[in-house]
Amino acid sequence: MNSVDNFLAQLALHLQPDQIRIDEETRLRYGQDWSNSLTPHASVVLFPRKTEEVAFILKTSSEFNLAIIPSGGRTGLSAGAVATKGEVILSLEQLNFIGPIHEGALTLRVGAGAITEAVHDFCKPHKLTWPVDFASKGSSTVGGNIATNAGGVRVIRYGNTRNWVLGLTAVTMDGTIHEFNGELEKNNTGYDFRHLLIGSEGTLAVVTEAELKLSPLPQERLVFFFSLENFKSVVELFTFVRKRVSGLSAFECLDRASLDSVVQHLGKAAPVKNLGKVFVLMEVESHSTEGTDALFAQAEGWLNAIFETGLVLDGVMAQNEREAVALWQYRETVAESILNSHDVHQEDVSVPIAKLSDFFSEIEARYAKAYPEFKVFFFGHIGDGNLHIFIQRPGSHSSAATGEMSKEEFFARTKASDLELFKVLKNYRGSISAEHGIGLLKKHAIHFTRSPAEVALMRAIKKAFDPQDLLNPGKIF
Repeated sequence: MNSVDNFLAQLALHLQPDQIRIDEETRLRYGQDWSNSLTPHASVVLFPRKTEEVAFILKTSSEFNLAIIPSGGRTGLSAGAVATKGEVILSLEQLNFIGPIHEGALTLRVGAGAITEAVHDFCKPHKLTWPVDFASKGSSTVGGNIATNAGGVRVIRYGNTRNWVLGLTAVTMDGTIHEFNGELEKNNTGYDFRHLLIGSEGTLAVVTEAELKLSPLPQERLVFFFSLENFKSVVELFTFVRKRVSGLSAFECLDRASLDSVVQHLGKAAPVKNLGKVFVLMEVESHSTEGTDALFAQAEGWLNAIFETGLVLDGVMAQNEREAVALWQYRETVAESILNSHDVHQEDVSVPIAKLSDFFSEIEARYAKAYPEFKVFFFGHIGDGNLHIFIQRPGSHSSAATGEMSKEEFFARTKASDLELFKVLKNYRGSISAEHGIGLLKKHAIHFTRSPAEVALMRAIKKAFDPQDLLNPGKIF
């Protein structure tokens, strides 16, 4: 028997048969994430249902010197949860309990496998929310959000995931179960390991449970969809709005190519008639109990001022919650529509908001000149300087055609284009990954954002937590 067989024999004494899967379909499914650019290769997929089972699995895998890949909703785009060398996949999807809520402390205990949208739905009857929100909320898990310090569409009002995590239960590779910070609001006693784990991409410990901080659910919201002439106008509009509008919770943008993709994917008309080159989805929240009419009246003054600037070509305001959901769909479906049946290379970058307009102008011109055969899509979160850049392989939506660029050539070309992008980013003091982490796909470029001294510190921290380098090995650096 080899080490994997011996490992599985030990697990069979403690886990149920349905918690151990070695069939090819499961290994392929759980060995991949949304990046879909690497060939997955996992030896086995495990489904623990409680923290103690995770501890046993990690301890046993350490004894057999087997690498572990923690897995959540696999909605990442940097191959942070991809197995390529026969690693063991540790799926946390069955560790998905939610509750109870403490309505005085405004906290909620959840398992790492809890789906983000399920957490929202659980909190809603209590008029509370966990304000971490993004398009993949129906698939992403709390553990994955924590692993990447996910941001999303409401960062300008609520911040990233780390702002809304009070405490963590996590397991290190030696099988030790740790409670980091518990339910404490204040704990000034040395290093905060909770925040060290948030954003560590599952390389230091496996988060199994979390104590989440909650926020009151807004009573009302106004949602707008604007058409603008160019990206410079988008940044100018954001600056104008941020100084005048209280309760601004989201300011999202998408270019014309992205809107066209969504319209075709959904089979719906565009929400505005006068189509510019770029569009803004804006949301304003209110905790007032005066009702929507009062919110409309309050908004009338600054809404008129927006149109008087001349920055907006056309716009529409949702008149009710149904229309608000419909407008959000144009933004939330962008990635899905672009990825649908296509090979796609994506980048997830950020720059200081003050430099966003100049940065966009430079990279848009670079892509148009150097890679005219690529279809490039720009969309993202203006309020935190985060742009997503998706590139479709020419012709990848259909069977191979004469003269079509191969998948291998496409990813080689886009990887080369990334280096040019990252050089520009470095000049703007930006980040090569705003939300999705480094994973396998960006580790070669971490030096564009992090100094050698910083990487050395990361390696030292990794060695302290995982001296055998068995937990999500090869990721980040």
